[in-house]
Amino acid sequence: KMAVRKNEQSISRFAVLDTALQLVSYTMQILSNEKVFIPKYQKLIDKMSYETTMIYHSCRVANKTDMRTDNPIEYQYRAKQRLTLEQDALQYCEQLLTDIMISQKVFHLKASKVRHWTKLTSETQKSIEKWYDSETKRYGL
Repeated sequence: KMAVRKNEQSISRFAVLDTALQLVSYTMQILSNEKVFIPKYQKLIDKMSYETTMIYHSCRVANKTDMRTDNPIEYQYRAKQRLTLEQDALQYCEQLLTDIMISQKVFHLKASKVRHWTKLTSETQKSIEKWYDSETKRYGL
C-alpha cells in the first residue's frame, strides 16, 4: 500500500499552516489601516490581500489532498497535485514580497513594519520550501 501512515507524516506541514495563517492575519491587520493604505491604490491592496490568502489556501488544500490509494498512477497524480499547490504558495510568497517592497515606497510604511512583514513572509516561504523539498523526496518526484 502506498498510503503514508499518520505516524510517518511530517509534522512540519502543520507548522506551515500555522505560519501561513499568521501571515494572513498580520497582512489583513496592516492592510486595514486606511490612513496608510489609501483607497487610491486599492488594486495593490486587493492584490496583496489575495496573495496572502492564496498562500494559506494553497497550503491548506495541499495538506488536505488525500494520498490514500492503492493505485500507483493515482498516487503519482495526487502527489503532483499536492506539489503544484505548494509551488503555487511559493510563487504567491514571492509576489507578496515584491508588493511589500512596492508598498514601502507607495504607502511610506515604517521600516519596522516592513521588516516584520517581510520576515513573516520569508519565514512562511522557507517553511513551505522545506515542506516541498521533503515531499518531493517522499514522492520521488
